[in-house]
Amino acid sequence: MNSVGINNLNKTYQKPCIKNFGTNPYHQNRQGLEQDSFEKKEGMSTKKKVGIAAAFIATTAIVIGLLVNKHLKAKELKGIPKEFRTIFKDLKNETGDNFVNKAYNKLKKYMKLEGIAPEKIGRSGPDKGINSIQGGYNPTKNTIEYSDGFFTNIDRATQFEMLAHELKHAEQTSKIIRSGKIDEYARAWAECNVELAKNDPLNLNFSMAYKEAKKQGLEKEFIENSTQVTKDIILDEMKKSHENILKMPKFKEGSQEFMDAERYIEASRNYEGLGLSGLENEKYINNPLETEAYSFGSKMKEYFEKLMG
Repeated sequence: MNSVGINNLNKTYQKPCIKNFGTNPYHQNRQGLEQDSFEKKEGMSTKKKVGIAAAFIATTAIVIGLLVNKHLKAKELKGIPKEFRTIFKDLKNETGDNFVNKAYNKLKKYMKLEGIAPEKIGRSGPDKGINSIQGGYNPTKNTIEYSDGFFTNIDRATQFEMLAHELKHAEQTSKIIRSGKIDEYARAWAECNVELAKNDPLNLNFSMAYKEAKKQGLEKEFIENSTQVTKDIILDEMKKSHENILKMPKFKEGSQEFMDAERYIEASRNYEGLGLSGLENEKYINNPLETEAYSFGSKMKEYFEKLMG
């Protein structure tokens, strides 16, 4: 989740319902095989021959099933980058804050975001509401932080997924800044947040000032002035928090990174966030910033579960 705003808008990451989807690839009823017997007196009856054949077929099916399952698992693991074997090996015995911090640094290195993404994960305090975890990436301050539930109430695979999700937002921001578009980026967030403030019933001061401006026929001037003031605040903070990125080589116009940056800016301008309910809506999920982050996070969780078991 991205978190930028006039009022430090909270983004809520709903705690997922954790289910244990254990798998048993092969269930075989061996009752027939165990009951089978041989008679010595008059040789084998047709019934016994059929029983032996069925047992042989069942046993063969077991062997084939195990081999096929082993082959499919090996094929799945082959599609995971080799470096993750080392990453997950180092994380195997880690739990709690040690796991979170180590996993974060491993992911940051894998994504080549050292010196770009936040130095560490922060804590924002107790969760607000039942079964909910607040947190996310703040591109203005260049921080990633979560409420306490992230560290204590979810499994490691989901922690890994959420860390990857927020690091993808940090990567998006770095592409924009390295494309020389930090000014446009700050303006996009300012426009977004002024629009959100207009529709926020809890933002009484802004609502009253906006209504008064409309009465006086100064609606456009009020919106523009509010946007400019907000943009200046965001830009000033961004320049401080992204100082390292501003010193890095710029992406050339026409490069994939440059084109991504233009896409991200437009997505920031139209970013709706989770809103007052804290629940994901279609517009939020379909925003390109979130679509990309969710996809990357899900892939990292899949790697984790396949390699860690």
